[in-house]
Amino acid sequence: MGIAPTHSSLLPATTHHISRKWSGRAVIGITFVCLISTLSIRFYSEPRLGIGTFVDQDLRSPRTIVATDIEATKQAKELAKQQVIPIYRSNPESDANAIKHLEELLQVGDNLRISSGNLPYVDRQILSDDVQRYFRRISDFEWSQLQERANRLAANANNQTAISGLINRDKEAPSVALAELTLYKINALPQDYQKLINTVTEIRKAYSMTQEKAAKGPDMFRDRLLEMTNEEWETCKQLTRQALIDIQSTGIVAGLPNDMLQKRLANLSNLPTNEEHRAMAIALLRATVKPNMTIDYVGTTERAIKASESVQTQRISLKAGDLIVKGGEKITERQFVILDELKMTQRQVNLKGLVLMVATTALCFAVFGYANRRWQYLLKVKLHIKDLLVLGIICTGSALATVMMAPNMLVFLPLASMSLIIGSFYSSRLAILVTCLTSVLLAIAISSDLLVLAPIIIGSIVAAVITNRPLTRSHLAATGLLVGFLQAAVYIAIAIIAGSTPPVLIAITALQYASGGLISAIVALGAIPYLEHISYALTPFRLAELANLDRPLLRRLVTETPGTFQHTLFVANLAEAAARELGADTALVRTGTLYHDIGKTLRPEYFIENQMGQPNPHDILNDPWESAQIVKEHVSGGLKLAQKYHLPEMLQAFIPEHQGTITITYFYCQAQKRSQHIVESDFRYVGPIPQSRETGIVMLADACEAALRSLGTDTTLEAAKSLLMRIFQARWDDGQLKDCSLTWEDLDRIAPVFIKVWQERNHGRIKYPNLADKLDPSGSALPDHLCKPKDALIPKKIALK
Repeated sequence: MGIAPTHSSLLPATTHHISRKWSGRAVIGITFVCLISTLSIRFYSEPRLGIGTFVDQDLRSPRTIVATDIEATKQAKELAKQQVIPIYRSNPESDANAIKHLEELLQVGDNLRISSGNLPYVDRQILSDDVQRYFRRISDFEWSQLQERANRLAANANNQTAISGLINRDKEAPSVALAELTLYKINALPQDYQKLINTVTEIRKAYSMTQEKAAKGPDMFRDRLLEMTNEEWETCKQLTRQALIDIQSTGIVAGLPNDMLQKRLANLSNLPTNEEHRAMAIALLRATVKPNMTIDYVGTTERAIKASESVQTQRISLKAGDLIVKGGEKITERQFVILDELKMTQRQVNLKGLVLMVATTALCFAVFGYANRRWQYLLKVKLHIKDLLVLGIICTGSALATVMMAPNMLVFLPLASMSLIIGSFYSSRLAILVTCLTSVLLAIAISSDLLVLAPIIIGSIVAAVITNRPLTRSHLAATGLLVGFLQAAVYIAIAIIAGSTPPVLIAITALQYASGGLISAIVALGAIPYLEHISYALTPFRLAELANLDRPLLRRLVTETPGTFQHTLFVANLAEAAARELGADTALVRTGTLYHDIGKTLRPEYFIENQMGQPNPHDILNDPWESAQIVKEHVSGGLKLAQKYHLPEMLQAFIPEHQGTITITYFYCQAQKRSQHIVESDFRYVGPIPQSRETGIVMLADACEAALRSLGTDTTLEAAKSLLMRIFQARWDDGQLKDCSLTWEDLDRIAPVFIKVWQERNHGRIKYPNLADKLDPSGSALPDHLCKPKDALIPKKIALK
């Protein structure tokens, strides 16, 4: 970042300096005026008699007027909102869960009935249902006595008629059970009777054990389930299922009182007619029915807003002399509106507010200017006039949006977009500085809504912290989501601490704050492409686009000067590695390096890497002055090409600054041999010298590239580093690095990085047999006899039998 623009050599340097100086002051002054004009809107015509102001005398209406009754209007709007019928939406998942829960309970009932022995457990022609129930629940002693009595009665076959009459006459369960058991003993075979006794005995044991399980199970199964017949149980299940579907289809609102739910269940018409079975079905429904109607907060809110907007403004009639505010009382909002319509609020310019805003803005500008001048290394950026213009546009736009959206639409304010844009163009540190300074000004401009602005400011600062020249646009989109979530969370925390906001309103407002974060990302992504055409700095997104080899200039470099292109790639690898080591902008270094020798495409044959064994045109010229001029023209011509193809100024700077003002030594020495009157400037590049660490790194990489290519694989690391440090020393002593913020310690760190890249490029290879040179140097097509051991080449003698 922070590369100085290239200027024409036709004007003196002092003229350029003065022009830049006054242009920068003009941009700062215009930004200052725009911010003051925007942020001071509320101070231009501020009422002296505002809401909450005490009056020392009665204020009466000077004339008859029909004024707006703001309090009555607010009350009418609030009443309209409260009277809105909520919009509900059904939840099919709740219905499915209710049915699933019912089926689980019915399965429990089925299991209990199976374990107890389904009723009837014997043929009804043998024992009636009531007798079968009676046999299961009596004690073991009673069961034994019952069997003995049946045996005695059955012994006298003449008693059969009397026993039948007993069944018809006495309806008590013990008598009926004794009579049915005795009759079966008389009429059945002994083995059938014994089979009945054994079945009843087994069922009694199972019933006793099941009762213990049922006592620990659901309440509705404890007293009724085991006494039902199979037909009754199946009917009850079917009716209960249908009843659950019916009641869920009518809708169950969350929070429905229990007594109302009980009444709805009791009034269902399709339940069993038996009271006990009906009670069990209602208990099952009560346990499984689930609320399936939830409030559609968005739809309800829209309906409430429409209802509120439809309320007509309430008016109040005042006659001349009617009392508006009594002396010694505070002015209410309703009274303020009336006084303001009567122009009795004494509106005037708030000089104190204006002075405060001007002083604070001037202080913020002073802090920013000091940071830009003294802390450039800390901020990792060097700003130019176009950068100041972009920052002014961003800050003024944010201030204008804040003033226009306050107070009603402030929750949607995309203030974080300022942080995202500045962080993408420059650095997170500059974004934090500008965001904090701007937030101070916004807080003063809308001090009454400071709590509303607090979540937005916090979200913007966090966005500035995590946005440091991101490499992908998806980073901005993800940051927008994070900012939205954070703004909503901060607002919820503030609302909970305050404790006076309804939960529904908290949820709606939190969603609005969250949408503000998303809007910030959308604004940033939409604004960056336009600001890239204004700003001197470039985002990594734009640099990646310009580094595409299908760009016209780079495609020309690849096709017309392949040797220069290979040189460029090696220099780019060296420079990028060094930039990464020093914490410089690697994306800028790589893209700038791709364009640094683009001027060689104009006359490629005059540069040795493109001659490909052809005669050197400089030997034919035999004129060191003209040769030097041709070599120098690859800088001036490269600049013209870059301007023709609208290459950004930041990348144009790499073309002259990678050569600086160094001497074209080879032709300078040739010229000295021919003449004693040599002007050294004729053999020096025009410059300027590198103005940033990025261009300084490229200068060193370009100078070391040829030297590194000349090193053999047997060169020691000490010798390689010694060679590089001599090149660095030459550039240092020539004053080429004095303006680019590179220190000697930085150069000492760069040298090992260059050597490492050179080692990776010139890694060792396997030495193949000599014959491989004649066949395939890679060794992949060697004859088989060269790959087999010597013993394998001697044919073995086969013994004949």
